Amino acid sequence: MVPLFSNIDAIDLSKVKNVCIITHRLADVDAVCASYALAELLRERSGVLSVDLIFPGNLDSKADELRKYIGIEATQKNSLDRFDLIIVVDAGSPKLLNEYFDTLKATGVPRMLLDHHPLLEDSKSFYNYFFVNEKATSSSELVLSLFQRYGSRPSQLISNVLLLGILFDTKHLLVANEDTIKNVSSLIDYGATLKWGETLLSQKRDRSEVIAKLKALSRINVYESDDVLVCVVKVGSFHASIAKFLVDAGCDLAVSYGVEDGTIRGSLRCSNEIGKNENVMLNVIAESLAKKFNGVGGGHRLASSFNIQCEESEFISEFLVLVEGMLSTKMRKMPLK
Repeated sequence: MVPLFSNIDAIDLSKVKNVCIITHRLADVDAVCASYALAELLRERSGVLSVDLIFPGNLDSKADELRKYIGIEATQKNSLDRFDLIIVVDAGSPKLLNEYFDTLKATGVPRMLLDHHPLLEDSKSFYNYFFVNEKATSSSELVLSLFQRYGSRPSQLISNVLLLGILFDTKHLLVANEDTIKNVSSLIDYGATLKWGETLLSQKRDRSEVIAKLKALSRINVYESDDVLVCVVKVGSFHASIAKFLVDAGCDLAVSYGVEDGTIRGSLRCSNEIGKNENVMLNVIAESLAKKFNGVGGGHRLASSFNIQCEESEFISEFLVLVEGMLSTKMRKMPLK
């Protein structure tokens, strides 16, 4: 797999001894897997003396289970100036680094982005080095390509970790492409097994998440156009999980959001069927909302998130305008009673 945008050969690894790896806020399984495996590659390949892992805003529940299972020790650093290189993994937008956005912006330490999200304009000016391929289905795939690029064979544990990251971000290979299957095959050749992370990925949802999903069903607003159903729901938490839940229930496109201290936080998901329409780009919707309402947004074409500041009515109105423009149709609210 050849990255679409890469200049990492310009990095002189012989001068890099202390590295910091940072992921996006509430990092998911793929971000943790890619970060952990990248740290191992750096230690093995370039003689790096230390690699610190930072997870802004902690981890999501599954990623935290993985951290505990493997024994990953995360650190919190107020200053990053002692490092020779800072690598940001799976971040999408640099603003998803939470408080570390300003810290990184102020430091003179070289910054590198490793990501499979579309490369944003603000990222181009924020980082010095890039290893980006939006055709990859996970950041774990990009780390595997680095192992192969440098002629290093990942251990059985690292192979399992990378396979888990791929399985997580591809929904158990549901959105995999040909390169993904080749990479999975390579990892199995290295000793990985499909069963290794099965328990982690299929763990039972906690009761609070189940209740949140049930509440969402009673609060849902549905908009329709021809055979397209768009669902909008306001809930307190589990936004990504609920948006996916609504899509799994039959919605074509779903946005789940909540409001806290004047900030609207939300997640967008869509079905694989409507995703066949190349005009459907949820990352563009999230970025457009963020640009209009002074926030941050981005993600994948079929899954994205945003944090914005505006009135709820303004947000919903703009969201529907963006969807209508994307689908070239007018939406109407469906009566549910």
